[in-house]
Amino acid sequence: MKTAAKVFIIIGMIVGAIAILPLIFGGITLSKMKAATCKNDITTWAVLTLLFCSMIGGILLLCCKDEDFASAE
Repeated sequence: MKTAAKVFIIIGMIVGAIAILPLIFGGITLSKMKAATCKNDITTWAVLTLLFCSMIGGILLLCCKDEDFASAE
């Protein structure tokens, strides 16, 4: 689920490249996803991604479980 969210966030960043907000929020969210150890670490950025970058990517991040962040990718 985490990988699918990354893909949709990157697609949202490419499609919304004309505006600066999808690039900013998408980039920050992708970097926070690497450091996150639980769902609570990424919830705020998932909501911001949902609003400004990619609706599907944000929903997938909100649906992730703690086990998704505990595994190393």
